[in-house]
Amino acid sequence: MANAERFGGAIGVRRRAGGSWTDVTTKEFAAQVLDIARGLVAAGLRAGDRVALLSSTRYEWSLLDFACWCAGLQTVPIDPDTGAEDIEWILADSAANAVVVETSAHRDAVCQVVDRLPELTRIWRLDGPEPAVEELTALGAGIDVAVVHRRRLAVHADDVATIGYPPERQKRVEVSHGELLAEVRSTIAALPALLRAGNSLLVTGPMADPLAHVVSLCCFYTRTTLGHLPDTGEELASELGVFRPTVIVADADLVATVQDATRERADAEGRTGAYDAASAVATAYGARRGGSLTLRLKRAVADRVVYPKLRAVFGGRCVAVLTTGEPLAADRTHFLRGIGIEVHPLT
Repeated sequence: MANAERFGGAIGVRRRAGGSWTDVTTKEFAAQVLDIARGLVAAGLRAGDRVALLSSTRYEWSLLDFACWCAGLQTVPIDPDTGAEDIEWILADSAANAVVVETSAHRDAVCQVVDRLPELTRIWRLDGPEPAVEELTALGAGIDVAVVHRRRLAVHADDVATIGYPPERQKRVEVSHGELLAEVRSTIAALPALLRAGNSLLVTGPMADPLAHVVSLCCFYTRTTLGHLPDTGEELASELGVFRPTVIVADADLVATVQDATRERADAEGRTGAYDAASAVATAYGARRGGSLTLRLKRAVADRVVYPKLRAVFGGRCVAVLTTGEPLAADRTHFLRGIGIEVHPLT
């Protein structure tokens, strides 16, 4: 809300819809958040109630995340690939009062068990004949925005903000607003050159991943333009050149897929020999973070002739990749560093 008041015209988010990207200012984003929050209030959700978000990475995920908090609610992120049994268990364990699903398959999985979930009273779907965002916006039209602001201002630092279910923990993890803010501040302090106004960050992978979630929140605090994209290699490779991010958030497998696309492009253009030679130089340079004068000179030549084409596969402006999950293999990390893209594991 503070950014919307002070930097209302700044591009806070770029929204992917219909095969293209649309700029959304911080003022526009905040207005949409408030409209959805009014809908959540109109739906009968009370302060402290829990709303599960079962969806892939997309613009609406962040909208609903903030809208829930504005309405004094707690969010329960669920990985979109979660099986039906685990979905039921998470909804039951968290005592979720409502759930927003993305697909008809997600809705079917919830509907099959809703009779065993007495707390669950609302199911909204993002895609379909009655999209959740539009439905909630219309539902809340009669709610005074002051009601939402009172709820928002009544939230305390030690109140629960989100409830996560990390696969490796096999139990729920409750995170307060204060703890979440501390994580955001710590991440910003660790990456000040990347998370700042004027840069752009494309987050892939499920927002149920706490690391991806925190980094996306950092964008709103630092006025780094945020974009969302589902974690499919084919979509990422084709969209990077359009979004042209400064920073990419992805798991190691997805980063490897994009890196491999640099070799495929070289093969298609008949530049395999030049690519292999430049790749070897990049890997050696990245491993040593420099090296001998001869290596530095070879790297300088490759940086003028070959590496721009390799960086173009990552969008042309990318200077860093933030990896989630398993670490990226050392040789891949060295290669990327050698062509001018740093790798930072999120932990």
